[in-house]
Amino acid sequence: MLSVQSLGRRLGAAARPSSLSSVLPSGVGQELVPTLKVGAAAEQVRWTTRQVNKTSLLQQYYRRMPIRKKFRRAIIRGTMIMCEKTGQVKIPPIGMSGYDDKKNPYRGKFEDLRSTRVWFKN
Repeated sequence: MLSVQSLGRRLGAAARPSSLSSVLPSGVGQELVPTLKVGAAAEQVRWTTRQVNKTSLLQQYYRRMPIRKKFRRAIIRGTMIMCEKTGQVKIPPIGMSGYDDKKNPYRGKFEDLRSTRVWFKN
């Protein structure tokens, strides 16, 4: 990969803007001098870095929750939900093939479940 200095040496004085090259002494701050582009790209300015310190409103909401970090992380991931009535962190309602909530609810541990299909109910 070519640096700005080596590219400037290869292209000569035409690669440096005249206003900056007259102000800067030779060899000082050459890495700060941008190279000139030809055509439509000469008018465009594109930023290579994004703002690092931006936080979304959703992330701000999750960080203000008065719960432990592991439960906050589980809520963000979607493996647990926050109950609106009690404020507790709960496992979301799960649907299982072969079981019905009203007629035949599953009452055992999730680890012992032998159902072939499991999904989150919405």
